[in-house]
Amino acid sequence: MWFKKLTKNSAEIVPENMEDILFLRIYLSEGDLVASKTFRTIKYEKMFSLRVEKERKSVILTVKVENVRFAGSFEILNIDGEIQASSDPNIPQGSRHVLEIRPGTRILLIKEDEIKFDLLSGYIKQDQFLILSLDSIVAGIGEVKGSRIDYVTEIPSYYQGKRYETRQELKQEFFEKISKVLGPLLKQNKKIVISGPGALKLEFKNYLENTNQGKALQTYIVEGVDTAGFDGIRMALNSEGFSKVMQDSFFSKAKNVMEKILQSMYKGDGLSSSSIDEIKIMASNGACDSLLILKDYLSKYPVDEEILVEIFSNLVRYKGSLFFLDNKTNVGIQLDSIGGVAALYRYRVR
Repeated sequence: MWFKKLTKNSAEIVPENMEDILFLRIYLSEGDLVASKTFRTIKYEKMFSLRVEKERKSVILTVKVENVRFAGSFEILNIDGEIQASSDPNIPQGSRHVLEIRPGTRILLIKEDEIKFDLLSGYIKQDQFLILSLDSIVAGIGEVKGSRIDYVTEIPSYYQGKRYETRQELKQEFFEKISKVLGPLLKQNKKIVISGPGALKLEFKNYLENTNQGKALQTYIVEGVDTAGFDGIRMALNSEGFSKVMQDSFFSKAKNVMEKILQSMYKGDGLSSSSIDEIKIMASNGACDSLLILKDYLSKYPVDEEILVEIFSNLVRYKGSLFFLDNKTNVGIQLDSIGGVAALYRYRVR
């Protein structure tokens, strides 16, 4: 969460990920003032015209919060309220508007009470890194954010020359193409995991470390992956090699929690559950150590949003861990198969 303190009860805030949007869902209260850039359809009555002209304009609106809800996704927050101020004089105060907040949306928050800046700076910490899986045919690039992954692109090598000189030239071109795609991504990521069969991954590691963009990188090699591209990324993320070299990563922790939950369910020892009602009770008592939930849970499973918000609030209160997953990984697929949500408890339920 990026924020800039303005006064003791006001701050400029930019949520950067799904977890930050969740924090705002919990933290925003009725009566708060929130200002953000948005779009509004404005009506104009022109002189000597019977028609009312409409124009959709970008404006900055300040609304007094009355209702805050997810818009069918944990990545989109709707803030409904009465307009208190506008950058356009044609928009009257007192009318209503819904601000849509996503990762990257800049807002101004003004609360009646003092803002708890320690919460803004100390909320869920998670890592972010790139993962590359390559062989002589293709390279797949992904970006891991917390316990989720975005598949960026696959790059073909056209690396089929028979002569040594030709192969070396094509290999150099292949590495240059990969580096060109990695360039913008490395501005946001300082770690990269490289996997794939054979020695090509080590050659690319050496190539990358000799470039300007690679000198400040932390580079990790994952062995034991015999394919490349997106399939290689999926295999790498679920490999023992990845768990060893990235054991402290948020993704590895989510994977470890999922394994413990499945083991607990198999044993029937009462230390886990996939029942939302049971999780709610255990979270309220501070017993919920870790919660896994699909990022598209709201759209896939019928549930009262307020129940989820109560669970999330208690999880933060009692310093539990929260992992949003997607079904692009084996961990997310496993979670989806047991209902899209599961919790690991600190002590026995029954």
